[in-house]
Amino acid sequence: MPKPSPQWPTRADHRFMLKLLSLTLDGKVIPRPGEFNRLARVFSKAGGSWKSLFHGSAEDINLLKTVMKVAFKYGYLTKKEKWE
Repeated sequence: MPKPSPQWPTRADHRFMLKLLSLTLDGKVIPRPGEFNRLARVFSKAGGSWKSLFHGSAEDINLLKTVMKVAFKYGYLTKKEKWE
């Protein structure tokens, strides 16, 4: 396993969000640590529970996906440049 670095999320919630971002917005974003913190705050304020999410709550997973999609739509996530 690689050593933790600034590019490698060390917190469990950041790792989960990174995995969900790669599944939901495949290759469209370059996540930053500050953006993970913002997503976590919005998710919690929207009524999401990290405990339920880590226990597999489909409702909380869908809420986090929705938060990510809205953040992407309104430019709160760093978008990856397209090279054509």
